[in-house]
Amino acid sequence: MSVAWQLWLQLFRRTPLLVVLANLLRLAAAYFAVRWLRGEEELAIVAAMLFGAATWIWHTGQGYQLRGLCVPESFLLPNFRRRLLEYGAIDVAMWVLLPLLITVIGGAPHLSLIACALLILAGMGLMMGSNPRTGAYIWPFLIVLGWMPSFLTAFFKEALRSPLTPWLLLAGVALLLRFSIAPLLRIEDRETAASPLESTSLGRMQTRSTPGEPRRMGRFGKRINALYEQLAERTLQRALAAYAGSPSFRRRMILVRRLLLPNDNPEAIVLRIVLVAVIVCFYFVAIMHRQHFNPVVIGAYAIMLSVSRFPQLNVGMLRMRPNMADLYLTLAPETRAEYQQTISDALLILVPISLLTALVYTVLGAVLMHAPDPWHMLFVAAIVSLATSLAALALHLIGPEGSTGRAIVNLAVMFGTMAVYWGGYWLVGTAGYLIGGGLLALVSLGFGAGVWMAAQREYVSRAPRFDAPIG
Repeated sequence: MSVAWQLWLQLFRRTPLLVVLANLLRLAAAYFAVRWLRGEEELAIVAAMLFGAATWIWHTGQGYQLRGLCVPESFLLPNFRRRLLEYGAIDVAMWVLLPLLITVIGGAPHLSLIACALLILAGMGLMMGSNPRTGAYIWPFLIVLGWMPSFLTAFFKEALRSPLTPWLLLAGVALLLRFSIAPLLRIEDRETAASPLESTSLGRMQTRSTPGEPRRMGRFGKRINALYEQLAERTLQRALAAYAGSPSFRRRMILVRRLLLPNDNPEAIVLRIVLVAVIVCFYFVAIMHRQHFNPVVIGAYAIMLSVSRFPQLNVGMLRMRPNMADLYLTLAPETRAEYQQTISDALLILVPISLLTALVYTVLGAVLMHAPDPWHMLFVAAIVSLATSLAALALHLIGPEGSTGRAIVNLAVMFGTMAVYWGGYWLVGTAGYLIGGGLLALVSLGFGAGVWMAAQREYVSRAPRFDAPIG
């Protein structure tokens, strides 16, 4: 019992808000369940919905905690697997058996289905928390069901009457546990750590939260990641050969960029755009049966997707500090300001890359949604994405290092992007491309360039730091 208590405390220390929210929802569900037991039949659904949300949130946190617990070193602890099993048994008693007992006392029908539903909610939470990429297995199923709402209704009515339904649901629970817990219990060699400034987006859902936590990826992710690594290695070797053959300032800067931004070479950019385009096309095909939303919003989504890279810059530069000392000694700058200027100039390449991806995504969305005025949307997206990329790069280059400060800056950038895009779209539509577009470019690009120049001066004036981040 002491081990279970310590595991519960560890979950509370890692995600206190999640623990408090889950238990508040459970208390609210208990309150409505008591009123249901006293004869208020209409409150049964309220209690069930609240408890369902509580168990899903709670077990998402449990899966998140398991990612940090199930590292190779933990399996050296005595009876580690048995202690996890005991903790799981206590969890089942609290979140499945106890509410099931209340439903038995209240005389609720379909007890076997209720028990299976509780297990499925807990299993889905564990799967989402322990390995978020497995959520991709669920969404296609839900999308397909969304195509046939009448069939779905008839299917559920028949499933309630079928004696095989509980067994099928138990098989689903077993699959959920297989996808969520089984990979965590395997002892595997750790893969080579990726660059903190990688831009493949393959490991963002499995971001390490604890030192030593392995980076878990599927077979498809591993193959794509290996392809990114091959492209990065090839472009780096080309940059080294070009600089060795004819040293120049331009080739020196390209070499620095290849070191800092390994996956921002032309081939990797094309691969990233193609992968995103495939996902976007699948999404649009999946929702085409539904009512179309305003195609103008595609431009805003494209810009926000392109600038979502910049928060990674803040975190990545923080994690790369110890390694940047090698780059400093290799470059051998005459002054510290020269080194800082080199780094800021190298990172500036992210702005045209962000602009390119925003325009490509906007064109793709306009084609898929048959936008009535694609040139209007593309014109505004080009101006706003360039200004937003400059501002985002500036803010995240010198921005706060704490997670709370980064989140605030990121929210400010996102909401500012949406406001400028919609305002610019209205302005161009009202005043025309020449006057409206000129005012939009003057204000937004002036702001973005001004923020970038101020941030660059601040960054250059700072002393380089090579200390490892705390925590």
